[in-house]
Amino acid sequence: MERQDLAGRRLADRYELEEPLADGGMARVWRARDLVLGRPVAVKVLRPELAGDVQLLERFRMEAVAAARLSHPAVVRVFDTGVDDGVVYIVMELFAGPTLREVLRRAGPLTPAEAVRVLTAALQGLAHAHREGVVHRDVKPANILVGDAGVVKVTDFGIAKAAFADGELTTTGDLLGTAKYLAPEQVLGEPVDGRTDLYAAGVVLYEALTGRPPFEADNHVATATLRLTADPTPPGRLRPGIPRDLERAVMRALARQPEARFQSAEEMHAALLRAVSEPARRPRRPRAARAPAERPPSAFRSWVFVPLVAVLVAGLALAGYLVWDALRDGAGSRGADPDAPSFRRVPVAAAFDHDPLGDGEEHREEVPLAFDGDPDTGWETSTYDSAELGGLKDGVGIVFDLGNPEEIGRVRVLTAYPGWRFEIRASDDGRSFAGPLASTDGARSFEARPRTTLDLEPARSRYFLIWMTELAETDGGYGGHVAEALFFSGG
Repeated sequence: MERQDLAGRRLADRYELEEPLADGGMARVWRARDLVLGRPVAVKVLRPELAGDVQLLERFRMEAVAAARLSHPAVVRVFDTGVDDGVVYIVMELFAGPTLREVLRRAGPLTPAEAVRVLTAALQGLAHAHREGVVHRDVKPANILVGDAGVVKVTDFGIAKAAFADGELTTTGDLLGTAKYLAPEQVLGEPVDGRTDLYAAGVVLYEALTGRPPFEADNHVATATLRLTADPTPPGRLRPGIPRDLERAVMRALARQPEARFQSAEEMHAALLRAVSEPARRPRRPRAARAPAERPPSAFRSWVFVPLVAVLVAGLALAGYLVWDALRDGAGSRGADPDAPSFRRVPVAAAFDHDPLGDGEEHREEVPLAFDGDPDTGWETSTYDSAELGGLKDGVGIVFDLGNPEEIGRVRVLTAYPGWRFEIRASDDGRSFAGPLASTDGARSFEARPRTTLDLEPARSRYFLIWMTELAETDGGYGGHVAEALFFSGG
């Protein structure tokens, strides 16, 4: 029987189909009436070509039963499922409201606050499902419903698992239209868990913020596999004004490896709320090479004066120390370390930020300031809400390229605000770094002081990473700062 002929059909002598509401890759959704309980319901009827697959029908039935266990305000309830004369159906709560897909098509990208409101509500539903042992597997805008009163619900739990069980990407991609939202482990046919849903939630959030998904190609398979080899463009580059912390949360959700993503829906929910609810923080040190904006005298307040003086004093003290240090070093002409003449200073050829667990970028424009010879400028991290980088990642850092492999035995780090902890790591390619190098006394983790000098077990490499694992408290949160990094060979 064709789906168009079902109007007025009574399923199980109980559910009377009234009018179609929506079409999907697997099914059509009907407005119906439950004649026993006298209430409106939604009935999803599978496509006829799927209804003939006996194995799929059994999986579908089992997953519908599992989804029926879910009872949460952010989850569309499943009431019943069955087969009536070849018509396979599932009975659900009728929810008045468009899908997020329809909202985005009609209104375009959402504001950061509105996008987070929708996604955090959906994450509450996913968190409940995951606690019940149910993984959605098909989180996408078409499966998130947005009510007029701001109520958000996730629908279609269980259906994706029934369809994906055979692992046929070309088939299921066409059926479900989920290629844009598949996690890498789904593309590879590997086991999935709740973190798979969080990847898809990250894709949905990316699209809600920018108006486009992070990966698009000519067909379903190419779109799905693109994420195995490419990193998405940070959403802030597509739409300026997205808070940096929100961008960082999106990129973490889109990590290729499940271990690098949020480990629970609750964790992602909390990170998104922090990203938009906390006031913007100012770094402890002013950015270098930026002229201060003029403001009328009445805008100046005495409470600005004390911290400003403190910052200026700290900068002048550090500058004075480096000048004194340079004088001891013959203004750098000899290239030796005045504290140990047997060490020869190795110039830095280039440097770049290193944020593999975040959005891939950490104040990139400031990197040259970390080896420009001026202690009053420097590279600094973003501002986080805890010393543990807000729980978002294990560390962040800056890589120094010496131009050629050099055997480094001493590293000196200058900073304007000390207290953060770091490791020194080495690499031959500048991308993959082994474990931390050890100092001559066996230590592998160090606390940054205004002037920190480390004598290392000599290591020969071209690239050296200052990897910050714990941040220092600043005026607006927690961060790290490198005014200058110096490298010496010999010993």
